[in-house]
Amino acid sequence: MELDVAGTLSDAAWVGLDQPKGYIDGGIFNPKKVNCEHHQKEPHTEGEWREVWVHIEDLHFDSAVHFYKEKLRILAVEVED
Repeated sequence: MELDVAGTLSDAAWVGLDQPKGYIDGGIFNPKKVNCEHHQKEPHTEGEWREVWVHIEDLHFDSAVHFYKEKLRILAVEVED
């Protein structure tokens, strides 16, 4: 999952995100590489996002994927098999 942190300080976009039912644990993989130097409505360049991992209970997995896709700051949801 890629998490857009534009318009927030540090990890606030991830830390302040309400989590879906079935959420067990999660965290940030990569450090922020660059600061955004553009207007918030402009597209982001490489490094202006944060990659996070999450553990979700199997029973709630499908609804959690839908939940994350609906969030404005989530750029993409990738699922490992």
